[in-house]
Amino acid sequence: MNRNRYFRSASFPLVIYLYVKQQQITSIDLTDDPGRKNFVFLKTDRLDELVNLYKFGDRDDPDLLIEVHAYEQARRDLLDRLNDR
Repeated sequence: MNRNRYFRSASFPLVIYLYVKQQQITSIDLTDDPGRKNFVFLKTDRLDELVNLYKFGDRDDPDLLIEVHAYEQARRDLLDRLNDR
């Protein structure tokens, strides 16, 4: 797998945000820590923009906001995917 084409994160809040923003998860990989997994996203300009906004953006930016129902559904979906592994 070409590492430059993919973005990996074990930060569940960031992963939920990206998932709600319709970024494509390509796989869930094991890490050296047995209690953690990396979510792997296909790297795009939009994904880079969202990651930078999440990490460094102004808290009042409307693109940072997600609906609570979308957040909860994404969290449940992602936990289901983790539990299937």
